[in-house]
Amino acid sequence: MFSEFGSRFVKAGPSGTLVALLALLMGTLVGCHNWSEFGEGPTNPHRSSARGPSGGLTSSQWLHPFGTSSTTHGAEIGLLTDGSGDYYATSYNSELHVYNSSGNFQNAVTLPSGAGPRAVPYVVDDFPNRKAFVFTGSEGGGFHVIEVDKSTAPYTVSVAASITSVGVSESSPKRSQAGDFYLAEQWGDVHQFHYDFATATLTQLATYSLGERVAGAIAIYDAVGSSSGEEILVATQDGGFHVLDESLTGIIWSETTGYGSSGAAHDEYYGGVTVAERGAADPIALLPLSGQIDRPISANTGMLRAINLTSRSIEWEMTPSHTTLGVDQIPGSVSLMHPFWLIRPRAFQVFQGDTEQDIYADSLVVAFEPEGCEGCPENFTIETVSEPVWPDGSSAQSILPNFLTAMRYFATFASSDGYLYGVNLKTGTETWAYPLSTQGVDTPVTDEANFVYVADGASILHAVAGKTGAGIWTDSMIAISATSTATIVKLGISHGKELVVGSGVSAYILK
Repeated sequence: MFSEFGSRFVKAGPSGTLVALLALLMGTLVGCHNWSEFGEGPTNPHRSSARGPSGGLTSSQWLHPFGTSSTTHGAEIGLLTDGSGDYYATSYNSELHVYNSSGNFQNAVTLPSGAGPRAVPYVVDDFPNRKAFVFTGSEGGGFHVIEVDKSTAPYTVSVAASITSVGVSESSPKRSQAGDFYLAEQWGDVHQFHYDFATATLTQLATYSLGERVAGAIAIYDAVGSSSGEEILVATQDGGFHVLDESLTGIIWSETTGYGSSGAAHDEYYGGVTVAERGAADPIALLPLSGQIDRPISANTGMLRAINLTSRSIEWEMTPSHTTLGVDQIPGSVSLMHPFWLIRPRAFQVFQGDTEQDIYADSLVVAFEPEGCEGCPENFTIETVSEPVWPDGSSAQSILPNFLTAMRYFATFASSDGYLYGVNLKTGTETWAYPLSTQGVDTPVTDEANFVYVADGASILHAVAGKTGAGIWTDSMIAISATSTATIVKLGISHGKELVVGSGVSAYILK
């Protein structure tokens, strides 16, 4: 039986030793969490397990909210999908619009706060009951739970619960392993909520006030060996990076190298925080530095900073090759790529007391797809039995550190200097620079094959090979410009090899 896991396909035989080894291998490679659920938001708009349109765009569909009080969506339009492929359009407009997987408008609901979310909401699927739940803050304040009942035609959309005392937020909610939601207000209050799906009851469990401005998304991480549960990571516009305990009783630790008051030049974390795991190496928090025109700009603006979550200090800082620090900036977040493999072919055909028949009757086979493996023959496999021996006589347990050493961890981000960059997350060095037609304005997204998609300030879409930085295709999106001339500010990857786009006050599905 084969199961897909990232870019690897695994087949396990009946041996108990093999099952244990496989569990150890897979658990170590992916870390503590299912990151699309806990660490990087709903459907993970910046790194997807789906494939994007690597062959170029052939069609587009404009999502227009017919039958509502609005002729268009509001500004800062965003579009995301749930596990069924249905679409949710959010904006500064107080209405949230829902479309089915074919792009047909279903219904809309008005948030009680009077303005919608700028950040991406969080979606929870309830497949058995044909429902979905949208959790979101908003520009008008409040934390809201929207219930989408798909058992009706069209869907029924309603506000299931709200806490209106919560202030304005520009941060995406995050969900912990325990099922609690966390949201950071624009002025620094971090909230913990619990929603009881059975009784439709939303409870505010705790609040911690940082007293610093928060624009970007927060992250949740469970440090290895931690006895205090998960940690809530918050990067602020005042240059502070803070790690709070999951009950929000206080700050565990902070890194404040770039901290300063609003009247002085200081580092600014505007795009939020992205956690990157690196196999056997310590995890890091990636913090792009931005600057706002209404306050003094730091001399470090435009730099990418990595804070080691184990040593609690800055591990490296990267200045992109075309960036002028203090002038250019990184306006969005960092998009992680799926790990690349660098496996050097070895003769693994050394076994103790096993015939060729034994090998294929009771074996563990790990096959690497060629696009994710540097230097590997196309059908490269590692074959082992219950107690294999490597050519140098070492035991099967040496498989694990060899894999972890071989993995290559990269990420990508766009800069206002007009380039898309690749970065090696272990060394902090630039791996490639891809020229855009003008400045980068938001976060790129990466699909499961490590194709990177990004839009620039001229609303031109670019598809780039994440491994090399080579351009694959560009598209000026004539279909979009016919209805909107605004810059694309939000981009995601959905089901069925498609991109979902927010541009001006319009939402699109691009295939």
